[in-house]
Amino acid sequence: MRRPERGQRPLASPVNTLQRCPEFVGRTMNWLYDHLRFLPRYTPTVLCDTLMNRGEFPELDARAIYPRSIGSRIWSRLGGTRLYPPDRIRIKRSAPRVLHSHFGDLAAGDIQLAQALGVPWVASFYGADVYQLGRRDEWREPYAALFRSVTKVLALGPAMAATLEKLGCPRPKIRIHPLGVDVEELPSAPRKLRTGEPLRLLFAGTFREKKGIEYVVEGAARARRSGVRLELQLVGNPLGKARDRETEEGVSRLIGQLGIGDVVSRHAFLPFTELIERAMRAHVFVAPSVTAADGDAEGTPFVLQQMMATGMPVIATEHSDIPFLLGDLSPMLVPERDACAIADRIQRFWKDPEALVTEGALVRRRMREHFDIRQCAERLAQVYDEILN
Repeated sequence: MRRPERGQRPLASPVNTLQRCPEFVGRTMNWLYDHLRFLPRYTPTVLCDTLMNRGEFPELDARAIYPRSIGSRIWSRLGGTRLYPPDRIRIKRSAPRVLHSHFGDLAAGDIQLAQALGVPWVASFYGADVYQLGRRDEWREPYAALFRSVTKVLALGPAMAATLEKLGCPRPKIRIHPLGVDVEELPSAPRKLRTGEPLRLLFAGTFREKKGIEYVVEGAARARRSGVRLELQLVGNPLGKARDRETEEGVSRLIGQLGIGDVVSRHAFLPFTELIERAMRAHVFVAPSVTAADGDAEGTPFVLQQMMATGMPVIATEHSDIPFLLGDLSPMLVPERDACAIADRIQRFWKDPEALVTEGALVRRRMREHFDIRQCAERLAQVYDEILN
């Protein structure tokens, strides 16, 4: 997410909302920043477990739930899920009219906070909290209690909404609410393959099984053997989940086994402005998402939306709510775990470079017409309007 200029955020009326999230603003959660920054008619105050990268994302009032004091550290060990008393007093004084908990597992721990505030409560789910945790026995009762107590549950698309209903959330409480992307502020340009240059492929995301990175590596190797001159950039790191490091090591081994190390480059997570600079020099973004062995799955990969908004064509899979993002462009998608299909799409762009321009324009228009941040922020405000009325 780019660093906004002061004064960009639309004026909001003094209707306060309390926004709970695990970290603000994490590298893989920068979508939440715009999700709240453009919210009309409501003033979001963020209460998170960890503050991060505030210099890059300076707008919005945000604080960590436990300041680093001796008293707070003792309370965090002894108080369980109960709020630190000074935090509770401060929150009460701000008089939020709505509580919005982001991520289902965090929301399940916010029940006491919701009861203390006594205001309408919204919980948003985003991916692993539905598809992975929802399969585990130990989360059945916490989620059941959440679904009983919460006012509205937001899902990123129809596939997620259907899964939430299967987990026991009453259908009338579920609302489909996708993430919006700031289409107008992102740079955009047609991607043109000039004579003599390689086709540049870009992947950006966590090194995690559900990202399907090995399939873009194998697809690139197959396309190269078919005569495509290409370069593949992999941007991202393993994070804290079990097996992330194993995924990274497996991808590295595969690159060596396939003999494509000379055309693959690796980069750690980048500030968003640097990622966009690389994206504007790339021709195709690849998001080969898959359902992991433990059920983990994407919601709607936000970086995919951002890249589409820049006018870059994409190679993505028929996974979770990605077809919802593409809409009538869904025939562009490939099956999960199908490196051959990815290779075929790469070869098509190589043989018909004009498709880069055509498909790039189509996916940008799709983002502008259906997922612009201002439209989505207005729809979130309408959810708040509805539950307050």
